[in-house]
Amino acid sequence: FSFLNGEGTDYKRRCLLDNRNFDDNEIEQTHDYIQFMFPLAEKSGSFFNAPILSPEDIKAIRLSEVAQANLKKSAEWYLGFLGRNDHWIKSYDHNHLRITRVIKSLNLLVAEDTASSFLNVVFEIAGDGINFVRQDAISFWKSSVK
Repeated sequence: FSFLNGEGTDYKRRCLLDNRNFDDNEIEQTHDYIQFMFPLAEKSGSFFNAPILSPEDIKAIRLSEVAQANLKKSAEWYLGFLGRNDHWIKSYDHNHLRITRVIKSLNLLVAEDTASSFLNVVFEIAGDGINFVRQDAISFWKSSVK
């Protein structure tokens, strides 16, 4: 929770702003930041050190104006990365899992309409290229909003 408030660090002593200062190559090649920027109440299937939110954490994050603003700003930051790069618009890419995490985290911690807006922008960025993305990934994104 302190990480989302801009006060804490992750297990590598990176703060939220450190992550947001990643260049596109760092965003693409670093695989352990997204779990801290967009935490969930479930165990990560790909990263052992990922935080797992308790019901108390979720409540505190939902009540924190700073955490709410940071989650929204981080979502915009990640959409910027997706918009500047098109390598993820294909049948499968690890960024599809990141998109899922962002949607689920925004839905859990901010609001369903925020998660839905994020997904709509992903579709806008992909344009007609969305047809290359596997249908099961798209269906999972849509189901993660609810």
